[in-house]
Amino acid sequence: MATTLYRFTDAFIPAPQFFAGGTTTNLVPDVFPIAIDGRPFLIDQQAGTFTRGFEPRVRDSVDQSTTPGEAAINPQGLCRRGETSWHYGAGQKYADTAEAQDYRFSSSKGVNPWTKGQLTLLNKTKVSLASAATTAHSVVQDGRVYFSLGADVKFTTDPYESSPTWTDCTGEPGGICAAMATDGNDVYLAFPNDGVRKIDTTAAPGTISGTRFVTGTNSYYMLGFAKGYMFAAHDQNLRQIAGAGTSTDRISIDDPDFRWVGVATGQNAVYAAGYAGKKSLIYKITIKADGTLDSGVVALELPTGEVVTAISGYLGFVLIGTDKGVRFASTDSNSNLIAGQIIPTSGAVNKFTSEGRFSYFTWTNYDGVSGGLGRLDLGTLTSANTPAFATDLMYDSTNTVNGLVTFNNKRCFWISGVGIIAEDSANLVESAEIITGTYRWGIPDRKFVAKFDIRTTPLYGTITPSISLDSGDYTDMSPHNLALGTESVATGPQSKFIEAKFKLTLNRGSATTAPTLTRWMARAYASPARSQVFRVPILMHHRLHVRDTDYYFDVESELRALRDLVTNPRVVNYQENTETFSVVLEDLEFQVADGYQSNWDLEGTCTVTMRSVQD
Repeated sequence: MATTLYRFTDAFIPAPQFFAGGTTTNLVPDVFPIAIDGRPFLIDQQAGTFTRGFEPRVRDSVDQSTTPGEAAINPQGLCRRGETSWHYGAGQKYADTAEAQDYRFSSSKGVNPWTKGQLTLLNKTKVSLASAATTAHSVVQDGRVYFSLGADVKFTTDPYESSPTWTDCTGEPGGICAAMATDGNDVYLAFPNDGVRKIDTTAAPGTISGTRFVTGTNSYYMLGFAKGYMFAAHDQNLRQIAGAGTSTDRISIDDPDFRWVGVATGQNAVYAAGYAGKKSLIYKITIKADGTLDSGVVALELPTGEVVTAISGYLGFVLIGTDKGVRFASTDSNSNLIAGQIIPTSGAVNKFTSEGRFSYFTWTNYDGVSGGLGRLDLGTLTSANTPAFATDLMYDSTNTVNGLVTFNNKRCFWISGVGIIAEDSANLVESAEIITGTYRWGIPDRKFVAKFDIRTTPLYGTITPSISLDSGDYTDMSPHNLALGTESVATGPQSKFIEAKFKLTLNRGSATTAPTLTRWMARAYASPARSQVFRVPILMHHRLHVRDTDYYFDVESELRALRDLVTNPRVVNYQENTETFSVVLEDLEFQVADGYQSNWDLEGTCTVTMRSVQD
């Protein structure tokens, strides 16, 4: 039978080159089993080194910390992310980046994160006094809470009762009450064109004086006490009110549109805040050696466009409310204010109250459903002059929140058009939620959550975990709902993602029992685009006999082409049977078996190592 000769290079005959390499070749798989960059080859099946596998999914890691942590876990298993405490508060968008802080989360509603190592439910709120009024002011004095609701002034000794008794004060001169303050003894009120009146809370706690404390017909719209001094605002001027009721201008502003929002006690000065248009200034008024007040000078100017709405002093620090959120400020040696980052809110912050290590502030229209309070932990700073924060008590209304007070260790506030809202310590919220920061598990590749673990104290109620993949909608996982159980494991969705965040919904067991979360953990499986590694032994002989046909090769030319793909790497096609892969040649090793025609034109096996390049 005749033998057909195919010459693939022009090293053998003076004729055009039959094969010079290319993208692919149609000689695979019908004639040759493999081809690299369009050059067909025969596999040395006797070498026993032909392999094809995947590179490791993750590299090995070493935990070099003094205390074993998550990095001590075998990286070949599931990648873990989780939280065991939440006491650094809300406001963290990404949870596992280099700048992320432990014990922080993105947002919450109805949960109390402030006890280290646990997450519980807050109390409900209830209407203590319904009112359609759209303005309100409030103070606490002599065991009573005073509220002005429009033109009416009322007080109660217990706003938290199931049916509180609110007593009408008598003697309102008419018009909307514009301001209210207390010096620790009496309550002072301002009405339109009426100067300032007061309530002697010892002699007649329900009677507004028939005579004016500050005479005249000026309309004061702000009253306040700081460092033992009384202040009032009329037009653009801040006035100091003496004990006898006389008033003198303390700060006079040229701009007739400037308006004052309040005064606050600082470490060594009185601070007064006001604005005109989009420009907000906070003045300091220091106390001279003789006990009199110095002239006011600017201690802090807020960014243009951020309008101050409230100011309060506590423990030597100053809290500033604006139409953008909350700022916390300390003082320098000259009593100038050093403000921290803005803590953003959805509405203007109108009032503060403080107790213990916490300060509370009004939060209007938190989420399009509810409004109420936010809380600052002054004992925990997440950055310079920026306390940890989270939402606090809420009520289902999006109207303006104001009139905030602390009374008997609980909070009471006013919502425009709704009335006075009081904390309901007899009932926990029915349902609450916390949303974590976004996790990427330290890699930008795709992964999926295989399991989600929850740990609690003996369970009352339920906790339902949900997952949002790449900013998509939340998908619920199996709830932790075994009565008195302490652990549960839910199976996560198998969908691949780049980043994910979680929501945990806590539902109470009864009015007074609820879950206490102590840990959650998401175990993810990294699913990156993994390269295949090919190790292929190629027969490098000048003549190959394949299916009764002789094929001639220029071995040195073929080796030169392969070496060039190693030293000058680029993506080429690797054909194997019916499959084609994009690969990069990483290495080759030529093992000599013989010489061709008794000279140094060598033959043997060339083992080529290639790595696939995934799309």
